[in-house]
Amino acid sequence: MDFRSDFSILLVDDEQSLLDNLYNFLQDKGFKSIYTAKNLKESRFKLKTYDIDLIVLDLMLEDGSGFDLLREIRQTSDMAVIILSALDGIDDRREGFANKADDYLVKPFFPDELLWRIDAVLRRSKKAKSEDKIDLGTVIFDKAKGVLNKSGEEIALTATQFKILAYLSENINMIVSIDRILDTIWEDSYGYENTLITHIYRLREKLEENPREPKILITIKGLGYKLVKEK
Repeated sequence: MDFRSDFSILLVDDEQSLLDNLYNFLQDKGFKSIYTAKNLKESRFKLKTYDIDLIVLDLMLEDGSGFDLLREIRQTSDMAVIILSALDGIDDRREGFANKADDYLVKPFFPDELLWRIDAVLRRSKKAKSEDKIDLGTVIFDKAKGVLNKSGEEIALTATQFKILAYLSENINMIVSIDRILDTIWEDSYGYENTLITHIYRLREKLEENPREPKILITIKGLGYKLVKEK
């Protein structure tokens, strides 16, 4: 399928033979950008170095659990993740989906079944990708990568900044109360209002041409905040 060549995949597993077999199989099926990693350290390096669209992730790695990597990814990204693991217990599957894995396949498996699942996840991802970049005028919020693009430069967001901006972007051009933001970002929101104000200030430094006169992330006095996208 032609659309496969548009996506890049990271295969994470501690079995080199499995990595080699999957690499060759997926390459034969039309994927051109395939990367491999045998542990969490290599995985983090590849994620920082390459623009990855989907990860096929083993859970039992030599330097830790794949769940740790999945939780890290979900702090800043909606990148597609398929868990491929020998752990077949209901609790393992529950934890995988609770941490927002897109799919969970148990070893041993048929390569064709993994391919079908990859295709299904990538089709959904391709459809969602058009909504992942929000043009805010002078800056673009790339939700998939968890960064801002401003004048051709990528500006990193902290995990909390990403969560706040992502939530406001789901309510674009609408007033969102401070209480709603606090309840969404912090489960126990008591005492976090000053922390939110600090995060909003730091976000404006990254979003605005003039943070003292915001036009993108504005305060609606007495009500809350609004992320503005010109129609």
